[in-house]
Amino acid sequence: MSQELPPSLSGRWRYPADGTEQVFSLKDIQVQPDKTFSAKLTWWQTNSWCATRDVPIVGRQTISGGIAFDVPRMCGISYLAELNRSSSGWVGKASSMSGYGLMLDLRAD
Repeated sequence: MSQELPPSLSGRWRYPADGTEQVFSLKDIQVQPDKTFSAKLTWWQTNSWCATRDVPIVGRQTISGGIAFDVPRMCGISYLAELNRSSSGWVGKASSMSGYGLMLDLRAD
């Protein structure tokens, strides 16, 4: 059973190896009939030159009621992010698609 997506999500990503944290957001989330969604993604990196700011993306709704989306490549690194609903908001992981082997923890309201 499909649940509605919120109009926006914002949260933080965290790199567990050293505790580095930064913010991300999805704004103007628009659900499409084919279980995809469009949104504007902002994904801050530790180097502000590498941040993604209000970039249009298309993600997908997952079978479990969550969402998955690609974080576009900036400064040589990109991610595949997946968030699922929990009792405390949205939680998930992002994995590097750039060969660096980075795994980030995600949390959003």
